[in-house]
Amino acid sequence: MSNFNLRSYFTFLSRNKIYTAVNVFGLAVSLTFVIIIGLYTWQETSINRQHSKAKRIYNIGLMSDDSIGTANCHHIVQRYLRDRYPEIEKTCGFTTENMKLKDRDNFVNVNVMETDSTFFDMFDFPLLYGNRATCLMQKGNIVLTESLALRMFGTANAVGRDITTADNTHFRVSGVVADFDNTIIDKDIDAIVDFSFCKNLANKDEYFYQFANYLMCSVFIQVHENSDFMAKRNEVRKYLHETVKDWQPTITRLDKLYFSGLNAYSGLHLGNLMLVKILFAVGLVTLLFSIINYINLTVAQSGYRAREMATRRLFGCSKNRVAVNLFIESLVMCAISLLIAVMLVHIAAPYAGRLLDTKLNLSLLIHPYCIGLTAVVVIAVSIIAGILPATILSRVKPIEVVRGTFRTQTKMIFSRILITVQNIITITMLACAFIMVSQMLHLTKAPLGFNTKNIIALKLNYTTDNDLTNEFINRLRTLPPVKAVAPSNGTPADGGNDPSVQFEGDKDISRFNFITGTPEMMKIYGIKMKNDFNLKGDSIIYMNDQALQYLHMKPNSTHMSERFDSFVLTYFAKSARYGGVINDFHVRDICNNTKGIILLTCRNIKHPLNISILVESDPVEAYARIKEIYKEVFHEEVDESTPPFVDKQIEKRFEQEIRTSKIVSLFAFIAIIISLLGLVAMSTYFIQQRAREIAVRKVFGSTGNQIRIRLIRTFMLYVGIAFVIAVPIVVHFMSKWIEQYSYRIVWWPWIVAAGVIVMLISLAAVAVQSWMASNENPVKNIRQE
Repeated sequence: MSNFNLRSYFTFLSRNKIYTAVNVFGLAVSLTFVIIIGLYTWQETSINRQHSKAKRIYNIGLMSDDSIGTANCHHIVQRYLRDRYPEIEKTCGFTTENMKLKDRDNFVNVNVMETDSTFFDMFDFPLLYGNRATCLMQKGNIVLTESLALRMFGTANAVGRDITTADNTHFRVSGVVADFDNTIIDKDIDAIVDFSFCKNLANKDEYFYQFANYLMCSVFIQVHENSDFMAKRNEVRKYLHETVKDWQPTITRLDKLYFSGLNAYSGLHLGNLMLVKILFAVGLVTLLFSIINYINLTVAQSGYRAREMATRRLFGCSKNRVAVNLFIESLVMCAISLLIAVMLVHIAAPYAGRLLDTKLNLSLLIHPYCIGLTAVVVIAVSIIAGILPATILSRVKPIEVVRGTFRTQTKMIFSRILITVQNIITITMLACAFIMVSQMLHLTKAPLGFNTKNIIALKLNYTTDNDLTNEFINRLRTLPPVKAVAPSNGTPADGGNDPSVQFEGDKDISRFNFITGTPEMMKIYGIKMKNDFNLKGDSIIYMNDQALQYLHMKPNSTHMSERFDSFVLTYFAKSARYGGVINDFHVRDICNNTKGIILLTCRNIKHPLNISILVESDPVEAYARIKEIYKEVFHEEVDESTPPFVDKQIEKRFEQEIRTSKIVSLFAFIAIIISLLGLVAMSTYFIQQRAREIAVRKVFGSTGNQIRIRLIRTFMLYVGIAFVIAVPIVVHFMSKWIEQYSYRIVWWPWIVAAGVIVMLISLAAVAVQSWMASNENPVKNIRQE
C-alpha cells in the first residue's frame, strides 16, 4: 500500500526551513559544478572525433634529450617521410604568423595559418562556404574564419571578395571556415593561406640546411587504409633522428594527440588531461559533501519523523513501502535542486568558460545523451543519499516511538563518521589550494634578475614601416608618464632569439639567448654589470658567465674567441665589440635555467620587433594613452596576443598552473561553505537531541561554561581526527606536485593553517547554538520530556 503524499512532504520541508535550505543549496551548487564539469569533459574528450580519418592520421613531433616532447617539428620532415614510406597517402604541415590586412583606412592584425593545400582534405573542419577540394589549391587564395568574415565584410559568405595586406599582397577569399572553437587548432586563428607566404625563413624548406626553426611547424601524415604505421615507429624514429640531429622524433595518432601530454606551439592547441581529472575529482567531492549533508540532516531528523513513519506503519504501510517513500522524497529533493542547478549553469557558464579558457556549449544540455545521463546521475544521487535514512526509518517500530527509545538509538551514530569524512576532505582541499596558490605567487613574483614592474613591452610586426616606428617612439617620449623607451629585437621577458649549437669537441649542446636593443633597454630592465669595460660607441656586446664559458672566453678577454667569430658574428654585426660581463638573469621565468646570454646594444635598431616602455604613475592609464598613439601612427590596434605588461607576461608562463590553482581554490571555498552550512544545521539538531541531557546536567550543578565546553569539544574532536588523517594525504600528493618546480616554497605550514581554519569554522558553527542551549531554562526541557 502506498501512502506517499507530495503535499505532506512539501509541508514537512516548509516546517524545517534550515533542513530544506541547506540541502537544496548544497545539492543545487554541487549539481551546477557537476553539469559544468560534465560539459567541459564532454567537449574536451570529443575533440578530434569529427575527423573521419583520425585513426589514419599521425602527428610527427620532436623531443630533445632534456625536455618534454613537443607536437611540432620542421615543415621539411614531411618531405623526408613521403620519399621513404610508400604507405603515406598525403601530408600536411602548418605554422602561424601575424598578417596585416587593409580595412579601409586602417589595418587589422590577424593570426594567419600558413598550410599546405591538403589541409581540408585531411581534416574535417566544417567549411561553411567554398569548395573543400579547391579552396587552397591556388596560392592567392585565402580562407577566412566566420568571425573575421563578419568583421571585414559584414557577412559570413565572403567568397569571391578581395583582401589586400599592408605590403600590397592580394588575396581572393575562396572559403569561410567555422571558428576554431574546441579543436586542436588554436582558437585565435583568423585565416588560412598557402604555406609559401610564410615570412620566417627559418620555417621554410629551402633554408633548412642554412638555418632552421625546428619547433615552429605542425606536421601530420595520413597513411593508406589498413596500414599499420605505428609498427614502423622505431624505424621512423631512427631515420628521423639521423636526419634531424640532436632530436628524437615522436609519433602520435591524431585521436590520441589532444591528451598526449606533449607541448604545442604555433597554432596547435592541445589539452590538459590532468586538469580534466582534477575537475572530475573535485566535482565528485563537492557532490559528496552535499550527499553527506543530506544523509546527516535526514538521519538527525529521524527522531522527529519517527512518529510519522510509525503512523504510516499503523495504517498498513509496509517497511519496503516506507523505504520507497523516502527514496521518492530524496528524488524530489534532487529534482528541485537540478532545476535550480540548470539556471545557475546558464548564469555561471561565461565565468566558467573564462576560467577554463574555452567556450562552453550549453546546447549540449538538450542533447538526448546528456538528458539521459543527467537523469541517471540524479537518480543515482537520490538513491545514494536516501539509502541510509530509508534503512533507519523503515525499521521504525511503533512501540519504540511510544516508549521514546527510538531517539536515543539514533543520536549521531552515523553522522559522526560522515562529519569526520567531510572535515578530512575540507582540510585536504584547503591545504592543497593554499599550497598551489602560494607556489604560483612564489613563481610569478620571483626575482628574475631584471625589472618587471611598470614596464610595457609592445610587439611589432616584421612588416612595420621603420619611419612610422621612429615616429611612434618619438611621440612616446613626449608623454609625461613615460620615463624611457627602448626599441629592441627580443627582451629579457621573451628571451629574443634562442639558437643552439654543438661546438666541435663539446659533448653537450650550447644554448644561447641573443637580445639586441638600445642602451636604454638595459636601464629599463635594470640589467646590472659585473665587469664593465666602459666602452664608448656603437655595437657593444655584453655576455654572462655562461656565454663566456660556452665561447671559451674570460671576463677580462680583450680579443674574441674563434667560437665567437664563427658563431655569434653570424647573428650580429662584425664590428661588434666585447664590452664586459652582465649579471645572470632568468629569461622568461624563474624555472628556466640560465643560458648563455649575449646582449648587443646599438644606438639605432632598424625594424625592431619589440618596444619596451618604462612608465610611472598609473600603468593602466599610461597604456591607454600609448594605445591611442599607436592607433594614430600605425592605423591599427596594438597586438595583444602577448600581454603588454612584462609582469603579466611572466604570469602567462604559468597560465595552466594558475588556472588549476584557481579551480582548486574555488572548489575549496565551495566545500567550506557547504561544510559550514551542514555543521550549523547538524549542531542545531544535535543540541536539540541532547536538550534533556543538558537540562539534567544543569539541575545537578553544571555551569553554562562546562556545558558549552562539552558540546563544542565533541565537534573539535571530529576536526582533530580529520586533521590526523588528512596530513599524510596532503603530504603524499603535494610533495610530488611541488617537486616539479626547482624554485619552491616551504609548504608544510599551510597544512597546519588549513587545519586551524577548519577548526575555527567548526567552532563558529556550533558556538551560537551551544551558547543558547547552555543558557536555556532546564525546567522547560524537563517538562517537555
